Amino acid sequence: MRSRPWLNRLLMPAAVLLFYSLVPVGNGGAPFGQAIGMLVAVACVAAVAYVVASEVRRSERRLQPVHLILALELVLVGFALAYYVLAVNYPGEFIGLKTRLDALYFSLTTMSTVGYGDISATGQLGRLVVAVQLGFNLVFVAALVGLFQDGLKMRAQRLARPDEPGDD
Repeated sequence: MRSRPWLNRLLMPAAVLLFYSLVPVGNGGAPFGQAIGMLVAVACVAAVAYVVASEVRRSERRLQPVHLILALELVLVGFALAYYVLAVNYPGEFIGLKTRLDALYFSLTTMSTVGYGDISATGQLGRLVVAVQLGFNLVFVAALVGLFQDGLKMRAQRLARPDEPGDD
């Protein structure tokens, strides 16, 4: 079977966003709609698992920029889903968070440390989840800096040995 990394890189974000949009949350809604949402969610998780396994097989045992981008999307959507579930099931945990788009927006502003203040965690559980995301942000930035440094070192090594073929 021929490898199509571009397809994986399109399939993963689409599957993650589709999962986020359709996974049933809360007690409301028709049972048939929830069943369809759950089936689509399971299919999306299977697609994400397939892409992750494919990327691991193709990997050269080092972290690639695309892996960090995929991880970033998964984390953003994962935290957004956690925020939305909290907002639906425990209405006092957040101010200003009403929809899935609100939750994704809040996750993105938290990840980027912008924090406009229009949505905020007011409950203890909401603040705990936000604190966990902020901790992840620190680890993610450190990994990004490490990846950038590794890339610079590898480039410097290739430039120091111009007679050897590179992996470009």
